[in-house]
Amino acid sequence: MELQIDTSPLLRPKQLADAQEERDSLDKKLKSPHIQDKGEIAKQIRRLDASLSKQTPRPFEGVEKDAAIKLEAKLREDILQGMPSQEEMRKAPPGAVDKHMTWERKNKEAMLQWKNLQLRLNVGNGDTSVANFERYRPKDSSLNMDNAAIQGKQYFMPPFGASRGVAFTEAELAELKAVSPSIAEKLGLFTNDQRAEIKSALQSKKG
Repeated sequence: MELQIDTSPLLRPKQLADAQEERDSLDKKLKSPHIQDKGEIAKQIRRLDASLSKQTPRPFEGVEKDAAIKLEAKLREDILQGMPSQEEMRKAPPGAVDKHMTWERKNKEAMLQWKNLQLRLNVGNGDTSVANFERYRPKDSSLNMDNAAIQGKQYFMPPFGASRGVAFTEAELAELKAVSPSIAEKLGLFTNDQRAEIKSALQSKKG
């Protein structure tokens, strides 16, 4: 059978536990004689119940579960194609930024499906890493590390008198967040040359 996986965000185990804890707290407030505005509490409970109903992962059953297991394996295999390695992400050699952005954009939809599959296949499993694809990131690199910007775990500040750092406009930052949230989040850690490479990659996408 062919499964159709909704990519609307589902709650992770920790998020689900927190939401249920909040639901219990609101229920106690609703029953407390010391709370005057119970109408507002009731509204909060209805909103939370609606979110829980929509975002709580539902387990697969029967043949649907078998199809889900096969689809998870297929998606995982596809997503791994072209995924930057651990070393490439850590050392950022020439070409790593563009490789990561290309891979992330290509696999955005598949990754959302994979995460929801994992959450539904692992209902009741408290492991916080069930929907974290990082554990599958390849170790072997395909890029040349000779000119990597970051050797090992050392970081260097620009020398005194160095040229002005590469700046991003608000529009470029918004585009980067849309294309590659992980790179946008770490933008301040990159060297000036790396930032220039990121900016160039963004401009080449427009062209």
